[in-house]
Amino acid sequence: MIWQKVIASLFIFCLTIAAAFGQIGGLRAFEFLEIPNHARVAGLGTVNVSSNAGDVNMVWQNPALLDSGMDGNISFSLNPYYADIYNSKITYAQDFEKLGIFSFGLSYFHYGQFEGFDNTGSTTEDFSASDYAIQISHSREDGVFRYGASLKFVGNQISGFNQTAVLTDLGGVFVHPDKTLSLGLVIKNLGFFTSKFAAEDRDLPFDVQLGGTYKPEFMPFRFSLTLNRLYQYDLSYFDESLLSNDDNVVFTDVNNNPPTTFDKIFHHFTIGTEVILGKNVNLRAGYNHLLRQSLRAEQVGGAGGFTFGVYFQTKKFNLAYSNAIYQAGGFAHFITLGSNLKEFVKKKS
Repeated sequence: MIWQKVIASLFIFCLTIAAAFGQIGGLRAFEFLEIPNHARVAGLGTVNVSSNAGDVNMVWQNPALLDSGMDGNISFSLNPYYADIYNSKITYAQDFEKLGIFSFGLSYFHYGQFEGFDNTGSTTEDFSASDYAIQISHSREDGVFRYGASLKFVGNQISGFNQTAVLTDLGGVFVHPDKTLSLGLVIKNLGFFTSKFAAEDRDLPFDVQLGGTYKPEFMPFRFSLTLNRLYQYDLSYFDESLLSNDDNVVFTDVNNNPPTTFDKIFHHFTIGTEVILGKNVNLRAGYNHLLRQSLRAEQVGGAGGFTFGVYFQTKKFNLAYSNAIYQAGGFAHFITLGSNLKEFVKKKS
């Protein structure tokens, strides 16, 4: 089919341009787009492109996960971090019949207030900083396949200076007709800057992600495995201070140890599990090896890279909470509240 050929061609294209992208770790613009912004994906390890459980928030991970069954679904998420930093997000899906299903979303990061100083050290006015993304998504079904695209307008703002870009995500999902199995592929953040900071020389946060979700027939578990940053083999941190006299490149972890082959491979892997306790209650857990290795403190592993969550469903509302452990003593909380506006309209009628 034509759409399959398009996605396959784009996937091959992404693999061929790997050399154009540098190491991760603050070297890409708009990196807030890579942070989980709702409880479901946070509870499943922070990366997932295949979990096909009717959650409208998953359109932020893969636009092909949007389906007509989400018509009228609305969801609000709040993610408080440290030091007055927080992320809030709202997502809504609407089926326009002949036009098909669309979703609309807004994600907003606020980093609090900062004290201002000029180049002499004298106090100036306080200022704030924020990031935002406005997204519209659409998907179509073709038998056991579903494909979709998201168009995003994203921006940074700090002390009156602004930077913006137009980006798109392209995704596809295979849903098995008989088994509870789905496979997803997404190419994320293709696009261009529409305005830049004066000193901006970073690339856009391009990514290629591939994953699968499977629920064994007689088990109350749903398993997910996701691979991200498929265009780049070695995701280890590059510390220029560790270059030897002969200028050999050295890649190290936080303890200045060269990464093993295991680390290089499993930096790409994220594992997620849901325990289905009933129609209305799920437990979630995940593990992200890249998150653990990138942020763990020296000589301290702890539970970094692990995530946990719980989901409750009532007749009118659903509530999810997740906790992502970034490092020892470092936690991020994710709260998501959802409902379906159509239910309230029906009751009123």
